[in-house]
Amino acid sequence: MTAKINRSFFAPGICLVAAFLALLLFQLWPMPANAASEENPLSSIDTSSPRATLQGFLEFMNEGYQKGIGLLPTYLAGSNLYLMPELIDSMFNASHLQKSAQRTLDLSELPPAIVDESSRRLAIQLKEVLDRIALPPIESIPDAQTMAKTEFKRWTIPGTELQIAEVKTGPRAGEYLFTPETLSRLPEFYAKVKDLPYKSGATVGWYDFSTYSPVGVAIMLHRIVPTRWLLGMPEHRARVLFLDQPVWRWLGIIIVLGAGFGAVRWFFHLSSFWIGRMAPAGKWIELLRPLSIVIVTPILALLFAEVLRVSGTLYEASTRSLWILFFLALTWLVWVAGGVIAESVISVEKLRTSSIDSQLIRLMLRLLTIIVAIAILVTGADRIGLPAYSVLAGLGVGGLAVALAAQQTLANLLGSLIIMFEKPFAIGHSIKLKDFEGTVESVGFRSTRIRTTYNSLVTIPSSQLVNSPIDNMELRRYRQVKTVLNLTYDTPHGKIEDFLEGIKDILLNHPNTRKDNIQAVLYDLGPDSLNILLNFFMKVPDRATELNERQRILLAILCLAEAKGIRFATPPQT
Repeated sequence: MTAKINRSFFAPGICLVAAFLALLLFQLWPMPANAASEENPLSSIDTSSPRATLQGFLEFMNEGYQKGIGLLPTYLAGSNLYLMPELIDSMFNASHLQKSAQRTLDLSELPPAIVDESSRRLAIQLKEVLDRIALPPIESIPDAQTMAKTEFKRWTIPGTELQIAEVKTGPRAGEYLFTPETLSRLPEFYAKVKDLPYKSGATVGWYDFSTYSPVGVAIMLHRIVPTRWLLGMPEHRARVLFLDQPVWRWLGIIIVLGAGFGAVRWFFHLSSFWIGRMAPAGKWIELLRPLSIVIVTPILALLFAEVLRVSGTLYEASTRSLWILFFLALTWLVWVAGGVIAESVISVEKLRTSSIDSQLIRLMLRLLTIIVAIAILVTGADRIGLPAYSVLAGLGVGGLAVALAAQQTLANLLGSLIIMFEKPFAIGHSIKLKDFEGTVESVGFRSTRIRTTYNSLVTIPSSQLVNSPIDNMELRRYRQVKTVLNLTYDTPHGKIEDFLEGIKDILLNHPNTRKDNIQAVLYDLGPDSLNILLNFFMKVPDRATELNERQRILLAILCLAEAKGIRFATPPQT
């Protein structure tokens, strides 16, 4: 009954999350272009000279606008409630034109996390600026032949600070692109010219429409909500701004963040619920927590950029924050996965959890996860705009400082690795050291614990252990029994010989003794007794069996002595 209630409780949540993700992917997935379209999706833009770059940028942007967003006013002026399929096809076919135009921008100094949305916004701002200023005749702009003869591979639009320069390094070396300095100042340039009149043939109001109107939301929901309901709102309502963002966008941000936070929290509760009820797979359930963040954060970043089209400082801050959270969660996921995989391997191989093999598996998986985690953090730092070489240098300096401050700890870690690889002993083995003797209880990453014969627990650093001679008593093939029997001086020598032969027969007939090295001889004439040396070896698996078999042999010898009338000498007392 409980299992049915639990499943009925979580099933709707799972279905809702799956439906939401499926709907989101369905809405954001690019629609296939019409097969009859004449646009070539592989067409590129010429950037071989300042003339080609400027001319190509204007042509591609104009054509992309006319075949894309420029068709929306015609739709809004008509009577159709939903977007016509041919209009949707045309808008998606025109997207590659705008992306080709964006290739005239040198985006090398922008963080990869924000480059897609930033390039779209900067390209439109640049188009708005060029639509309002006087451009020189196309024949006067330097072409490839002119630039080949010029010492300085840079050209500035007359009367402006807009520059096109040759890229010196990288995969786009030799191309002429709008410089990073120009792109960084485009918001400033746009603010200065936005009140100037447009020239003829300009794409009027493109930046304001794409920045402040819910065009991204409308395109995403065009199958569900009539586009004119979203784009047909009065302009004064769409332009109600707070921190340079329209009010509708703030509402969308709150809804999106709330949905993301709710999804992550639900997965956290789901993980806590399942961990206690799925004992064999409970450790794998722990992956749900970081995995939920890894899944949700890129979706939120996509919604911010492509649907809500958050702009300006808020976009950069929110997108970087989401990607930082993504890479931290991915590091967390890798770290947890390493531990889970290690424990699963130990469980599958049926190893003792405290054995050296188990510790070695844990250590190797942990070292592997550390390497992967560092790679993830370096990649994440590069994506949000921190130079990878700076991160690596920082990690190197930090690692050197840690190494210098923790030399003994690293030595112990290395000692533990040597013990785990060479395996001079195992958990449960009885060993002798210089100052200690006992049974190994555990081998850790820093030290080894030994239970002594007097039941104390000794913790020995691994670096000291590997530098000390270790006598592993557990690896003996034969266990020696050596003792001396003291007989009285009045024992006849005939009885002594019979007694010695009887002892040899007992040892030869015992199943666990080594038959080729049995010593039972009159060893010495002591001051108070006749000393018989008894020395032999037994083949037994462990200490307990050794003691039991030793007792059986000694009892048999006592019975033999009693039958032969042999008396043992006792030391004199004063």
